[in-house]
Amino acid sequence: MSVEKRTVFFTMVRHPVDGWIRVGTAYNTRKAAHSWLPFVRASWRICKTRVSQFTITLIDGEMDERSKHVLSEKFNMDPPGGDS
Repeated sequence: MSVEKRTVFFTMVRHPVDGWIRVGTAYNTRKAAHSWLPFVRASWRICKTRVSQFTITLIDGEMDERSKHVLSEKFNMDPPGGDS
C-alpha cells in the first residue's frame, strides 16, 4: 500500500451570507492561486479574499474518504475522476 500526499490551493471569498466559499479551480501552487486574487477582489468588490490550502491523501492512487469529504463539504468540489 502506497500513501502519497498532494497539496492544492484554492482562491476563497468571504460571502456575506454563506461564509468562505471557493471561487475558481484548484491550483498546484500558492503563487498561481495568489495571482488570481486581484481579479477575484475586483469581481467581488467589498468581500475579503484569501488563498486556502488543502492536502489530499492518495492511497494506492485513490483519494481517501476524508479527502473526498473535505473537498465536497468545504470546497464544494467533486473529487476528480470519482464516482461521487
